[in-house]
Amino acid sequence: MNTYYARPFFIIFFPLLLYYMNLLLLFIISLGTVVAFAASPALNIFVLAFSTPIIAWNFTWASFEIPFSDIIAIFSVLVVLGAVLLNFKKYQNKLYLPLFFPFLLFIASYLISLLNHPQAFSGLYYIIRWLILLYFAYLLIPSILIKDEKKLKITLWSLALSSLLVTISGYLSLLGQDWRDSFFRLNAISIKGIYPYGSNHNLIAEFLVAGAFIWLAIKEFYSNNQRRIFDVLFLLSLVAAILSFSRAAWISIFLQLSVWIYWKNKHNFKKYASFWLLTVISTVIILLPLFWRMQILQTDNVSSTENRWLLTEIAYEAWQEKPLIGHGAGYFMNIVADNIRFTAKYGEAIDSHGFLQKIAVESGLIGLFSWLFLLSVIIKKAVTSLRRYQNQAPYLLPLWLAAGGAMIIQIFNTSYFKGKVWLIISIALIASKLVAEKYGKKD
Repeated sequence: MNTYYARPFFIIFFPLLLYYMNLLLLFIISLGTVVAFAASPALNIFVLAFSTPIIAWNFTWASFEIPFSDIIAIFSVLVVLGAVLLNFKKYQNKLYLPLFFPFLLFIASYLISLLNHPQAFSGLYYIIRWLILLYFAYLLIPSILIKDEKKLKITLWSLALSSLLVTISGYLSLLGQDWRDSFFRLNAISIKGIYPYGSNHNLIAEFLVAGAFIWLAIKEFYSNNQRRIFDVLFLLSLVAAILSFSRAAWISIFLQLSVWIYWKNKHNFKKYASFWLLTVISTVIILLPLFWRMQILQTDNVSSTENRWLLTEIAYEAWQEKPLIGHGAGYFMNIVADNIRFTAKYGEAIDSHGFLQKIAVESGLIGLFSWLFLLSVIIKKAVTSLRRYQNQAPYLLPLWLAAGGAMIIQIFNTSYFKGKVWLIISIALIASKLVAEKYGKKD
């Protein structure tokens, strides 16, 4: 009799017990994770840096979609700022707000643009979602967490390892491609149908042009016997970016290498100028057959150029309509979607291929000038730091070249407000500040 009544009780309440036990376990794990991240700045910055290129592994809740890298970014902001607020006296004299004033001006220009936005709340969400989260997660939080050279190295290693995974995934994508009768390029690979780094080759290349130079920065922390491996990793990353056949990556790499060669040999540049010129010419000659084959086999090359040109035309026409404060934050996609020429030829609207066109359309001349001011401040800090401290801290040059590459490629790409661009800039700024403090010269 007891067994007869116990059976339905067991059937009903045992699943409920399991459910609440799972909730309790989830709560304990979540609490432990929060405590671990709050207590360990090194762990926090490592995970934040490692996750930056994972922009296409998306999680959906109702109609809301968010990539893995943004989940980590939001988590880091909440945990670190919570720790700062709970122990504010410890941090109040150590808080460093990188690029605060120029970035504030840029955000203000986007807020002003809401006056023209047909859906102001949508524009405000765009500002919070991209600009404000960007500043807090990838500029403010790293400045709070990276307070010494040890944590700087941890962050660089995290970025480098993430870059290595991107590089390996790119080379693996060459397997199975037709190398003889069709155009092949280094691309992303999927993991169970998910492209964590994005399915477009440009998304791979834009991280590698920075990641390659991160290896050179790490190299400067090690002795001569260990440095060769970093040169090999640098070359593997650079070749991977070139084999992506991203023209934006080629331009960025050319400028990065030009600056690197000049800066390393600026005192004897005339002496070695003929050698470097011969090297460049030889490299071009060696690569010409590959480029020639690309032009024959790459059927999408012309259409992608036409696509970019049409987007630029759309941007110019839209800017002329509202040149001062623009159409509103995040409104570029709506303008493209309403353009019959674009949708008839290419279908679904895409974002601007370049931050200049996007910012000019969305926030007008006010936003464009505030953006250029922000860039000028970054460039000034880079040049000042390199002139003063490059001899004492040789890792500054490759670090700033990585940051420069991440920014240059966004003249042609669409990742302008993402962590994989701005975290590298942030690290270069923080490294320059640490070196300035170490050697007693402050800006």
